[in-house]
Amino acid sequence: MEWVVTLSGSAHILEELSKVFNSPETCILKNNDKYILKSRDFADLGSYDLVRDHTTEILTSLNGAAKLSLGSGSPIKIGSISEIRDDGTRHTYASAAVVGASATLTCSVVVIHADGTIEESHPADPAITWMALSRKDAHVKKALRLIENDFETWYGLYKVFEIIREDAGNIVKRGWCTEAELKRCTQTANSPEALGLTARHAKTIPAPPDPMSLTSAKSFIQKLMNAWLEEKKAQHGL
Repeated sequence: MEWVVTLSGSAHILEELSKVFNSPETCILKNNDKYILKSRDFADLGSYDLVRDHTTEILTSLNGAAKLSLGSGSPIKIGSISEIRDDGTRHTYASAAVVGASATLTCSVVVIHADGTIEESHPADPAITWMALSRKDAHVKKALRLIENDFETWYGLYKVFEIIREDAGNIVKRGWCTEAELKRCTQTANSPEALGLTARHAKTIPAPPDPMSLTSAKSFIQKLMNAWLEEKKAQHGL
Protein backbone atom coordinates (compact mmCIF):
# COMPACT_ATOMS: atom_id res chain seq x y z
CA MET A 1 0.00 0.00 0.00
CA GLU A 2 1.21 3.50 -0.85
CA TRP A 3 -0.16 6.91 0.08
CA VAL A 4 -0.02 9.74 -2.46
CA VAL A 5 -0.63 13.25 -1.16
CA THR A 6 -1.04 16.07 -3.68
CA LEU A 7 -0.70 19.68 -2.59
CA SER A 8 -2.64 22.76 -3.63
CA GLY A 9 -1.75 26.44 -3.36
CA SER A 10 0.50 28.92 -5.10
CA ALA A 11 2.33 27.20 -7.97
CA HIS A 12 5.23 29.60 -7.46
CA ILE A 13 5.60 28.78 -3.76
CA LEU A 14 5.30 25.05 -4.44
CA GLU A 15 7.91 25.28 -7.20
CA GLU A 16 10.37 27.01 -4.88
CA LEU A 17 9.77 24.49 -2.11
CA SER A 18 10.20 21.57 -4.51
CA LYS A 19 13.70 22.83 -5.31
CA VAL A 20 14.91 22.36 -1.74
CA PHE A 21 12.75 19.77 0.03
CA ASN A 22 14.06 16.36 -0.97
CA SER A 23 14.75 14.61 2.34
CA PRO A 24 13.10 11.34 3.45
CA GLU A 25 11.15 13.28 6.11
CA THR A 26 9.77 15.88 3.72
CA CYS A 27 10.02 15.66 -0.05
CA ILE A 28 8.04 17.72 -2.57
CA LEU A 29 8.07 16.44 -6.15
CA LYS A 30 6.57 17.95 -9.29
CA ASN A 31 4.73 15.37 -11.37
CA ASN A 32 3.38 16.92 -14.56
CA ASP A 33 1.27 19.82 -13.27
CA LYS A 34 0.88 18.45 -9.74
CA TYR A 35 3.04 18.68 -6.64
CA ILE A 36 3.34 15.54 -4.53
CA LEU A 37 4.31 15.43 -0.86
CA LYS A 38 6.29 12.38 0.21
CA SER A 39 7.37 11.39 3.70
CA ARG A 40 8.84 8.11 4.89
CA ASP A 41 6.46 8.38 7.84
CA PHE A 42 3.52 7.65 5.53
CA ALA A 43 4.62 4.00 5.28
CA ASP A 44 3.71 3.45 8.93
CA LEU A 45 0.24 5.01 8.66
CA GLY A 46 -2.67 2.68 7.99
CA SER A 47 -5.63 5.02 7.48
CA TYR A 48 -6.66 8.17 5.68
CA ASP A 49 -7.25 9.96 8.99
CA LEU A 50 -3.69 9.30 10.16
CA VAL A 51 -2.20 10.42 6.83
CA ARG A 52 -4.36 13.57 6.82
CA ASP A 53 -3.38 14.47 10.39
CA HIS A 54 0.32 13.86 9.79
CA THR A 55 0.23 15.87 6.55
CA THR A 56 -1.52 18.73 8.35
CA GLU A 57 1.23 18.65 10.98
CA ILE A 58 3.90 18.90 8.27
CA LEU A 59 2.12 21.68 6.40
CA THR A 60 1.65 23.82 9.51
CA SER A 61 5.41 24.15 10.00
CA LEU A 62 6.09 24.18 6.26
CA ASN A 63 3.73 27.12 5.68
CA GLY A 64 5.37 29.10 8.46
CA ALA A 65 8.82 28.40 7.07
CA ALA A 66 7.67 29.26 3.54
CA LYS A 67 6.12 32.55 4.65
CA LEU A 68 9.30 33.47 6.50
CA SER A 69 11.63 32.63 3.60
CA LEU A 70 9.50 33.44 0.55
CA GLY A 71 7.16 36.18 1.72
CA SER A 72 3.48 36.45 0.95
CA GLY A 73 1.47 33.71 -0.66
CA SER A 74 -1.51 31.51 0.05
CA PRO A 75 -0.92 28.62 2.44
CA ILE A 76 -0.15 25.22 0.97
CA LYS A 77 -3.02 22.82 1.62
CA ILE A 78 -3.91 19.21 1.01
CA GLY A 79 -5.20 18.83 -2.53
CA SER A 80 -6.00 15.13 -2.38
CA ILE A 81 -5.00 12.00 -0.50
CA SER A 82 -5.02 8.74 -2.43
CA GLU A 83 -4.38 5.19 -1.32
CA ILE A 84 -2.78 2.92 -3.92
CA ARG A 85 -3.51 -0.62 -2.83
CA ASP A 86 -1.45 -3.71 -3.54
CA ASP A 87 -3.72 -4.72 -6.42
CA GLY A 88 -3.05 -1.38 -8.12
CA THR A 89 -6.41 0.22 -7.42
CA ARG A 90 -6.42 3.86 -6.33
CA HIS A 91 -8.85 5.25 -3.77
CA THR A 92 -9.00 9.04 -3.41
CA TYR A 93 -10.22 10.23 -0.02
CA ALA A 94 -10.00 14.01 -0.10
CA SER A 95 -9.71 16.87 -2.51
CA ALA A 96 -9.62 20.65 -2.32
CA ALA A 97 -9.64 23.51 -4.78
CA VAL A 98 -6.49 25.48 -5.46
CA VAL A 99 -6.50 28.77 -3.60
CA GLY A 100 -5.34 31.95 -5.28
CA ALA A 101 -2.21 33.68 -4.02
CA SER A 102 -0.64 37.07 -3.81
CA ALA A 103 2.21 37.58 -6.22
CA THR A 104 5.66 37.07 -4.73
CA LEU A 105 8.95 37.70 -6.47
CA THR A 106 11.85 35.43 -5.58
CA CYS A 107 14.92 34.34 -7.47
CA SER A 108 17.67 31.75 -7.34
CA VAL A 109 21.31 32.77 -7.11
CA VAL A 110 23.92 30.98 -9.21
CA VAL A 111 27.62 31.35 -8.35
CA ILE A 112 30.29 30.10 -10.76
CA HIS A 113 33.57 29.59 -8.91
CA ALA A 114 37.02 30.08 -10.41
CA ASP A 115 37.51 26.30 -10.67
CA GLY A 116 34.37 26.03 -12.78
CA THR A 117 32.13 24.55 -10.10
CA ILE A 118 28.61 25.93 -9.97
CA GLU A 119 26.77 26.65 -6.75
CA GLU A 120 23.08 27.47 -6.84
CA SER A 121 21.08 28.78 -3.89
CA HIS A 122 17.33 29.19 -3.57
CA PRO A 123 15.21 31.51 -1.43
CA ALA A 124 13.61 28.55 0.34
CA ASP A 125 16.94 26.98 1.37
CA PRO A 126 16.69 28.15 5.04
CA ALA A 127 13.27 26.54 5.35
CA ILE A 128 14.91 23.09 5.32
CA THR A 129 16.76 23.81 8.56
CA TRP A 130 13.75 25.55 10.11
CA MET A 131 11.60 22.48 9.46
CA ALA A 132 14.27 20.27 11.02
CA LEU A 133 14.38 22.57 14.05
CA SER A 134 10.59 22.44 14.42
CA ARG A 135 10.87 18.67 14.85
CA LYS A 136 13.41 19.11 17.64
CA ASP A 137 12.35 22.29 19.42
CA ALA A 138 8.85 23.08 20.72
CA HIS A 139 9.46 26.85 20.71
CA VAL A 140 10.44 26.84 17.04
CA LYS A 141 7.45 24.68 16.17
CA LYS A 142 5.11 27.08 17.96
CA ALA A 143 6.70 30.12 16.29
CA LEU A 144 6.24 28.63 12.82
CA ARG A 145 2.62 27.82 13.65
CA LEU A 146 2.05 31.42 14.68
CA ILE A 147 3.73 32.73 11.53
CA GLU A 148 1.54 30.49 9.39
CA ASN A 149 -1.55 31.82 11.17
CA ASP A 150 -0.66 35.55 11.18
CA PHE A 151 2.56 37.33 10.28
CA GLU A 152 0.76 40.36 8.81
CA THR A 153 -0.74 42.19 11.79
CA TRP A 154 0.59 43.76 14.98
CA TYR A 155 -1.12 41.06 17.02
CA GLY A 156 0.48 38.29 14.96
CA LEU A 157 3.94 39.84 14.95
CA TYR A 158 3.86 40.45 18.71
CA LYS A 159 2.96 36.83 19.44
CA VAL A 160 6.03 35.68 17.49
CA PHE A 161 8.14 38.20 19.41
CA GLU A 162 6.80 36.83 22.70
CA ILE A 163 7.87 33.28 21.79
CA ILE A 164 11.38 34.50 20.95
CA ARG A 165 11.63 36.55 24.15
CA GLU A 166 10.28 33.71 26.29
CA ASP A 167 12.90 31.33 24.96
CA ALA A 168 15.90 33.62 24.47
CA GLY A 169 15.53 36.04 27.38
CA ASN A 170 17.20 39.43 27.00
CA ILE A 171 17.50 39.86 23.25
CA VAL A 172 19.28 43.21 23.58
CA LYS A 173 22.11 41.60 25.56
CA ARG A 174 22.36 38.96 22.85
CA GLY A 175 23.11 41.71 20.36
CA TRP A 176 20.10 41.05 18.15
CA CYS A 177 18.81 44.62 18.40
CA THR A 178 19.27 47.84 20.33
CA GLU A 179 17.19 48.89 23.32
CA ALA A 180 15.86 51.80 21.27
CA GLU A 181 14.70 49.52 18.43
CA LEU A 182 13.00 47.15 20.85
CA LYS A 183 11.21 49.93 22.75
CA ARG A 184 10.08 51.62 19.54
CA CYS A 185 8.52 48.35 18.33
CA THR A 186 6.85 47.27 21.57
CA GLN A 187 5.61 50.75 22.52
CA THR A 188 4.09 51.22 19.06
CA ALA A 189 2.41 47.80 19.26
CA ASN A 190 0.88 48.58 22.65
CA SER A 191 -0.11 52.21 22.08
CA PRO A 192 -3.69 53.18 21.09
CA GLU A 193 -2.29 56.65 20.43
CA ALA A 194 -0.06 55.15 17.73
CA LEU A 195 -2.28 52.41 16.32
CA GLY A 196 -5.82 53.17 17.40
CA LEU A 197 -8.04 50.08 17.59
CA THR A 198 -5.32 47.80 16.26
CA ALA A 199 -3.12 48.38 19.33
CA ARG A 200 -2.62 45.48 21.72
CA HIS A 201 -3.86 47.49 24.70
CA ALA A 202 -6.78 49.81 25.32
CA LYS A 203 -5.24 51.68 28.24
CA THR A 204 -3.44 54.97 27.69
CA ILE A 205 0.05 54.25 26.42
CA PRO A 206 1.74 57.14 24.64
CA ALA A 207 3.08 56.67 21.14
CA PRO A 208 6.86 56.70 20.76
CA PRO A 209 8.34 59.86 19.16
CA ASP A 210 8.75 57.95 15.90
CA PRO A 211 6.12 55.17 15.76
CA MET A 212 7.19 52.08 13.84
CA SER A 213 5.27 51.23 10.69
CA LEU A 214 3.78 47.76 10.28
CA THR A 215 6.21 47.07 7.43
CA SER A 216 9.18 48.05 9.59
CA ALA A 217 7.83 45.98 12.48
CA LYS A 218 7.61 42.92 10.26
CA SER A 219 11.21 43.43 9.13
CA PHE A 220 12.29 43.90 12.76
CA ILE A 221 10.58 40.72 14.00
CA GLN A 222 11.97 38.81 11.03
CA LYS A 223 15.46 40.02 11.95
CA LEU A 224 14.96 38.75 15.50
CA MET A 225 13.56 35.48 14.19
CA ASN A 226 16.55 34.92 11.92
CA ALA A 227 19.02 35.60 14.74
CA TRP A 228 17.10 33.32 17.09
CA LEU A 229 16.95 30.51 14.55
CA GLU A 230 20.68 30.80 13.91
CA GLU A 231 21.26 30.30 17.63
CA LYS A 232 18.86 27.38 17.63
CA LYS A 233 20.81 25.77 14.79
CA ALA A 234 23.96 25.86 16.91
CA GLN A 235 22.12 24.53 19.96
CA HIS A 236 20.78 21.54 18.06
CA GLY A 237 23.86 20.92 15.94
CA LEU A 238 22.21 21.64 12.60
